[in-house]
Amino acid sequence: MDLNGIRVKNPFFIGSGPVKYGLGYNFWENPISFFVCQSGLLKLEEFGGVVTKTLTLEPRKGNYRWWKPWKVLRPVQGGWLNRFGWNNCGIDEFASIYPEIKLNNLIPSIGIFDLEDIDGLLLMLDILNGLGVLAVEINASCPNVTIVSKNDLKIFRNFLKQAVVFSDHHLIVKLGAENAVAKARIAEDSGINALALINTIPSFVQGFGDCGLSGQKIKPTALQIIKDVERAVSIPIIGGGGIYTADDCREFFKAGASAVSFASVFLLHPLRPQNIVKSFSETQSPAS
Repeated sequence: MDLNGIRVKNPFFIGSGPVKYGLGYNFWENPISFFVCQSGLLKLEEFGGVVTKTLTLEPRKGNYRWWKPWKVLRPVQGGWLNRFGWNNCGIDEFASIYPEIKLNNLIPSIGIFDLEDIDGLLLMLDILNGLGVLAVEINASCPNVTIVSKNDLKIFRNFLKQAVVFSDHHLIVKLGAENAVAKARIAEDSGINALALINTIPSFVQGFGDCGLSGQKIKPTALQIIKDVERAVSIPIIGGGGIYTADDCREFFKAGASAVSFASVFLLHPLRPQNIVKSFSETQSPAS
C-alpha cells in the first residue's frame, strides 16, 4: 500500500505513545505495555506503521512520574484525559537505541516547542536522516505543551517547507481539531506526504490542569474533521480518535481516511488492535 510515497503493508497504525519507542515501556512505567511487548504477544511488525512517543531535542521529564500515574492520566466517561507533556528520552538517546528496535515500520514522532525554531527542527531531522525509519511524524498539535506560533499560518507554512526540504524521509504532520482544514492545505502545498488526524482535544479540568481528551468520546469530532479535510486536500489521511473496533475503522475509512491509527484502546485492550488487523483479510476492502 502506498500512502503518497510511504510504503506500508496495511492501513493500520499504532499511534504515538502506546509502545514508547518500539520496544515497549519498562515494568514500572506501564506494566501492561511491558508484558505484551516483552512476551511477544503484540507483534508490532504486523502493523503498517508504529509511531513513537513524541521526541524533543533534549530529554524531557514532562509531567509524568511513575509513582504518580494518576497525575497524567485520568479516565472520564467515554474517554481519557492525559497531560504527559512530551516526556521522552531526547532525540540523541533515541538514535542510540534505534539499532535495538529492529522494526522496518517505525515512524519517529518529533515535537518542537516554537515553530520559529528552525535550527532545532533541522537538527532533529538531521539526526533522523541517518536512520532507516519508515517516515517521520511532526507533532504540531499537542494540547498540553505550549507550541509557540502554531496558529500563525505563515510561520506554520515556513516551518513545514523547511522540514520538507531538509528531511530525507517522507513526512507526516499530526494536526488537532483547531483550524485543521487551513493547516491541511498548507501541509499539502508544502510537500508533506500525509496527515495524521486528529490529536487529543484540548481540555481543562480543575485540579488536573491543561490536558488532552482522547478515546471514544472524540470519535464524532474526529470523523467530521476528517470528512472536512478530505474534501479540501488530496494527500492521504491517517485517521484516529476513539477507534476501538473494526466497525470504527470502517467508519473512518468511509469518512475519508486512507489509514487508521490505534492509541487509547491500548490502555485497556492492548491486543485488540492486532486482532482487528487480522480480521481484515488481504482481499477485503477496509471500507467494506
